[in-house]
Amino acid sequence: MSASLEDWTSRRHALAVAAFGVVAGAFLLNAFVVVKRLGGTNWHVTLLLLVPALAQFVAVLWSPLDPRRPLGRRPFTWFGIPVHFLLFLPLLGLLPHDPLALVLVLAVCGAAQMLLVPVQNGILARNYGVGTRGRRLGVATAVQAVSIVAVSFAAGRLLDRRPDSWPWVYAGAALAAIVSYRLWSSMHRRVAKPPVSTLPDHASPLAALRQDRPFRQFEVSFMLYGLGFLMLQPVLPVYLSQDLGVSYTEAAIATGAIFWIATIVTSPLAGRLADRIGILRLGAIAFGALAAFPLVLLVWPTLGGVYVAYALFGVAMSGVFLAWTAGPMHFAEKRNPLPYLNAHL
Repeated sequence: MSASLEDWTSRRHALAVAAFGVVAGAFLLNAFVVVKRLGGTNWHVTLLLLVPALAQFVAVLWSPLDPRRPLGRRPFTWFGIPVHFLLFLPLLGLLPHDPLALVLVLAVCGAAQMLLVPVQNGILARNYGVGTRGRRLGVATAVQAVSIVAVSFAAGRLLDRRPDSWPWVYAGAALAAIVSYRLWSSMHRRVAKPPVSTLPDHASPLAALRQDRPFRQFEVSFMLYGLGFLMLQPVLPVYLSQDLGVSYTEAAIATGAIFWIATIVTSPLAGRLADRIGILRLGAIAFGALAAFPLVLLVWPTLGGVYVAYALFGVAMSGVFLAWTAGPMHFAEKRNPLPYLNAHL
């Protein structure tokens, strides 16, 4: 692996995720815009979350961005950027003032983002060497987190003062997406040649799951974690507000400031640790630490306990984020990483 190519990719990667943090920060407010500005209901919010999740499932069975298909040849230029032009429609007055219309635009953009993740991680799998991959991914995670926090706060303040400015927020997100995907496109054109491998490539994501038992165990374990924490999400607001009497401001400090600051500070450190001990060991440590989050909330039912719990949550999630990104790369070894990355979505 060329050190100059790694450094070049690392700089582009940091700029790309910083730009995409603008998109992600704006999208954190999607449900609020749909409900508060357009009169959306719970069904609209459910649809907003469901379509990108379905895109993750479809990618396992069939991805339109497979490099053997036309869109897969230039996925960012022919797919990612055109889809995000839809975010200009509200500002141009070309979108009906209806919650369903905005939900469909946002959901399609979210689905496109999910389908592009394996392509992005495939570039990083080829252009980052195993010995430095964790460190570089950790720095990028921190950079994106800073961007998300800054933009979501700024956009929230703007919408509080000028509620009708939400079309401008999405126009800004569209511009940021274009910048980000242009950077990814430049990296896509300069992917390192695949290494020589004695292991056969898998024909599809399903084949990778069927034929690679350790990878299948990794995916099942990740799915169980996801299900567990998804079930925890509806409980947390009720527990914090009704049982512990946490205010809006205190909840914002815990879930926004403390969680993200802990993630930002520890992501580069987690990346360096992954390079030393391996991504799977880091993942095991991170998931072990993650168990402390609900335990602290249970045994220390005070505001101080909430703050400590969310700090631990942020520290643990810095390792989980890295394991989610780099785990499939580890199992792919020198094979084509795309079947593993698509299966992992």
